Amino acid sequence: MKHYLLAFGILCQFAAAVDVGDARDPLALERYPYSWIVGYEKDDSLRPREFALSRVDKTRRHIRVEHEVRASATREWATYEMPQGTHAGDVYDHYLAELGSDSLFSCRGRDCGRSNHWANYIFKQAILFGPDANQFYLAAEHGDHLIALYVIERGNKRVYAHLEVLRPESKVALTTNEVLLERLAGNGLGVIDGLTPGREGRLDEADLVLLTELGQGLAIFSDQTIYVVCHLYGSADPQVLLEQSQRCAEVAVQGLTTDSGPSLLPFAAGPLLPRTGGKASRLELVMPHRLSHKP
Repeated sequence: MKHYLLAFGILCQFAAAVDVGDARDPLALERYPYSWIVGYEKDDSLRPREFALSRVDKTRRHIRVEHEVRASATREWATYEMPQGTHAGDVYDHYLAELGSDSLFSCRGRDCGRSNHWANYIFKQAILFGPDANQFYLAAEHGDHLIALYVIERGNKRVYAHLEVLRPESKVALTTNEVLLERLAGNGLGVIDGLTPGREGRLDEADLVLLTELGQGLAIFSDQTIYVVCHLYGSADPQVLLEQSQRCAEVAVQGLTTDSGPSLLPFAAGPLLPRTGGKASRLELVMPHRLSHKP
């Protein structure tokens, strides 16, 4: 009887693992192995759409995305369910391997904001709601398309990936870290958007691409000195976190360095400069001689 029930359970799982309706993989992007589509929509009408390039926050009653693109675009989306036992991070890494070189912004865990806001306000898919610590988001520009990927492991351990593709009517200007340059020029301090150091201070491929692009923009500070500060938090000993954040800052300096850019100095803050609100682990650019200036 037990063998019968086990076999029946396996058959039910495979029976459920069938794409809904006329669903397909948007842009023919390779899906995570053995996943299946549980929600799909293709809208070829040109309508105003929003594309998030930062974390999502809520102020009083309003959802706020600090950096986003608004454009008239078509939209296609698919929501995938993963096989049991899949880790959300593995799904994110799968798509990052395809889209990493086109990355504009990425976040993970609580640095993305609240999962509830992404699920119910940004994507309007309640099935995507889960613990804030279990979420990943990636925004990318792929040819003529803008791609948003959201991955979540829900409280019941089921993992979902939501892939949304916009095709704008015309080319849009994407300046993820434009505000950072303005802050540096004004009051000498700014957090690098779209980048969160991973475990042990690691920076992934998408992070390095972002740093290379940002490095070009730093050319306006060519005769000045900028400190690249890595803040890193975790359960490890503070001295270990300081050593890891030093390596993080050094790798970031390499990514930001250009022939015509400013003098960049790595600095390890580790967990010793906490702040309320905003991201905990982060990379920050600091120009000390400007810190006393008001914007």
